[in-house]
Formats: sequence, structure tokens, C-alpha cells
Amino acid sequence: MFYKAISVKHGMTLKDLAAISYKNRAKVPVQITVAEDKISILAYVDYDNVMKQKFHSKRPKGEGVTEDFTYADAFEKGVRRYWEKEYDFSYCGLGKATLDVTFIRKGSPDYPEGQRCFRVRKARISKTSFVSSPPFRLFWGLFAYISPESAMLNWSLKHPGTVNMQLYKNASGFKRVCAHEFGHILGIGDAYEAHYRFYYMAPGTEDFMMYHNTCVQPQEVMMVLRAHQTGRMQYFPIKFSLRRYLKGVKKSVSQSRVFSRRQKKD
Repeated sequence: MFYKAISVKHGMTLKDLAAISYKNRAKVPVQITVAEDKISILAYVDYDNVMKQKFHSKRPKGEGVTEDFTYADAFEKGVRRYWEKEYDFSYCGLGKATLDVTFIRKGSPDYPEGQRCFRVRKARISKTSFVSSPPFRLFWGLFAYISPESAMLNWSLKHPGTVNMQLYKNASGFKRVCAHEFGHILGIGDAYEAHYRFYYMAPGTEDFMMYHNTCVQPQEVMMVLRAHQTGRMQYFPIKFSLRRYLKGVKKSVSQSRVFSRRQKKD
């Protein structure tokens, strides 16, 4: 379990532990630079037309409000809010380090010609937000990673995936989900009881971003560094139990029916 135990030799720094290099940066949409006390993430992104529209909020009383920022702005603000901070890596024998994120949008003056980017678009085929790979990378990731999670997201440095976002009516909730989905773009899997995880929660991850969308933990940052160091997505532990799986399916069906009834009322 990489997120729990890391082998650090005496005198080793964060830069020594996560020696990241890219053969061709123009083909890597998200790039990470590591110093002894600083982690910098550079993300090249392309938003669809819907994400470039003004954010539409819905107040508790039901009235709709058009905000002065776009969904794309909210996406970047959400990522920065939850990922940018100081992390304490003492749990693995290292010191503290700050993390910063820089977004460069396709079409902006700072966007390099020929640079590959990842996309953020409105979700079309799901009631939830998710990250998916392009069609030519679907399903065969199962054989590469031996993990159900890799069927739809066959992550690689060159192809980190496309973010498919639901247009939530609450800006704060939207930002939290954006921070979670960005974790997938960075190369780490889910920790919560998803169906593709056989409804198994990774132990000790209740406060992790990849579980409850609440707070990015140092262990998650280490998983991101490991993903970019090795070029392979990092997953939380998963276990199969027939009893737990059947119970999870039953609960999911029940929740789906409730959701459908609410939509009909709206």
C-alpha cells in the first residue's frame, strides 16, 4: 500500500524520492516539478463551450442566479483551493513542502504551440461527474493494471483522461468535485465504495480527497508523485466480498430509484 508505507533512506529529500522527468513535455498535459520543499503542477487544459459559460447557481428558495464567473473559473478555483497548501510528509520520514497549481488554457497567449492538453467538458452520459479515457484506450487497461477502475480510465502521462462534469447548482459543491476529479487527472484512483471497487472503502481514507472530497492528504500527494515517477496510475487497496457487493448493488438500485423520482418532481 504505497499510500501508507514508503521506504525513505536517511538523508533523502522529497526531490530524491520523487525523481520525475518527461521525455517529451509537449506530449504531457500535466507536468510536475519537485524541489526539496516545493511541488509545482503545470496543467494545460481545454474547456468545452459549456464550461466557458457563466456559472448558474440555484439558491435554497429555488431562484436561479447567474454568477460573475464561469464553470471553467470554478474548476480551477476548486483545484487550487483544495490542492494548494503546505503538506507535512513526516509520516514517511520527510519534511514539509508546499504545492502550487498553474493552469494554462488552450488558446491563451501563454499556451505553447503543439502542446497536448486534457479536456474538461459537460458530462453527457452519466448522472455523476467522472474522468474517462478516449475510445482507443477503453477497456484494455484492465489487462495493464488488473483493476476494474482502469476499464474507463486507462491513465497514462500522455493520456490522463477527460473530465466530464455535471453542472451542479452549488458552486462550493462543484469546486469540491472538481478537486476530486483533478486527482484522477493527476494519476490516482478512488478510495470510496464505488461499484467498480466492489463497494470496498480503502482503510483509513475517511478524510481523503479521493473518498469524501474534503481534504487532500500528504499520502495522496505522494501517490501523485509516484504516478508521474513511474508513468502508472496509483490505486488504493481493493478487496472483493460477495456479501458486501450484493448489499452495495441493492443500495445503489434503491438510490437510483429515489433519484429518478426526484427528477420527475423537478
